[in-house]
Amino acid sequence: MRYLTGLTLAALVAMSALAWAAALEQPPSFDAGKLLGPAAQGPGYKIASPVTSDGYLHNYTIQTPYGTFYASGDQMLAMRLKEIKALNALNKTASSQSFAQAVLKAGLSPVEFAGHLVTNPMGTVKNTFEGIGKTIDGIAAGIKNPNDPHESALASLSGEAQQEREIAYQYGVDPYTDFKPLADKLSSMATAAAAGKLAVSAAFIAIPGAAGTIVSNVSTASGLNDVIRDNSAAQLAELNKAKLVKLGIDKKEIKRLMKNSHYTPVDITVMADALARTGPVANMNVLVTRAAAATSRDIAYFIRKRFEMIAAWQQSHHDLTAFVRFDAAPFPLARTSAGGLAGIFPIDILSWTADTSRAITGVTKEARSQGMKGAKVLAITGTATPLALKELKRLGWKVEEKAPL
Repeated sequence: MRYLTGLTLAALVAMSALAWAAALEQPPSFDAGKLLGPAAQGPGYKIASPVTSDGYLHNYTIQTPYGTFYASGDQMLAMRLKEIKALNALNKTASSQSFAQAVLKAGLSPVEFAGHLVTNPMGTVKNTFEGIGKTIDGIAAGIKNPNDPHESALASLSGEAQQEREIAYQYGVDPYTDFKPLADKLSSMATAAAAGKLAVSAAFIAIPGAAGTIVSNVSTASGLNDVIRDNSAAQLAELNKAKLVKLGIDKKEIKRLMKNSHYTPVDITVMADALARTGPVANMNVLVTRAAAATSRDIAYFIRKRFEMIAAWQQSHHDLTAFVRFDAAPFPLARTSAGGLAGIFPIDILSWTADTSRAITGVTKEARSQGMKGAKVLAITGTATPLALKELKRLGWKVEEKAPL
């Protein structure tokens, strides 16, 4: 009898293990054409198939004439495709007759100017010092922060930094982009524009409708695009620091965030603005602490978009009261006014993997132990698989798919 009981217990344990294993799934893969439609291929790029996923984001391989690049998630892909479009347009501008005539009329070519900048830097600065006007403040801020990797004091003096921001503004891209082909093109065009004192609006062929859309989120864009264009990286840092300090963020965490090279000055500007639009919500420090710990560009950009999404959610729902860190979750979640929990993430396709199961199950138990008895909501920008929806419902979570960002 004891032997049979032992067999029965072993069978039950085995059945439970099989049932748990059956409740997990491998992240799906997709044909690029079916997933993206016409956007799977365009001027200067092609998205390779299959498009894999990691349980949360689509992983894209972008083939271009400049090499192969990768994008983690729909949001990063959208940014890259926009940058490729801008790069194509800038290449056309650089080879256009109007641009060539404008540079030649100034008596300088980009190559000649670049050489002069190296061999006679102070002379070059002196020659182009006139008319920098508003950039004086930017120069002072840059000198106070000589280690800023984004803009040098020399670039500010020569007018190149301002021109680069102006050009980026016209094409609706981040002037501090980490997409090297575009970064190189922006730099060379800015050098030529500064040398010839060209008016960007007249000498450059902007993409229709792109000007001023560096920040495209409707709630965020108002005023921010002009701020990014009109202020140096060092000035942006000072503005962002003041905004974060006002929100009660610990100065040490602000410093850590701003020193993290995986973020551009535009990212930090958008994130600071998003937090300002989200507040007042208690314990914002946990968000900034996690953001400052980003170890890759992929994670940093995911966190930036998440900050924007949280701000949009709060402006719509007005029910976030505090941010909470859970041992089981890699990112903080938020407590709601009804004593519930909200997880707000720019997730493309949520699959019920071992990692997802472990995180959601752990957070559910922790929330219960902390007395959070209200509704638990998981808002994502994409969709969840049928199994993920089923398991989340079983654990008491409501999933909001296609949530706005």
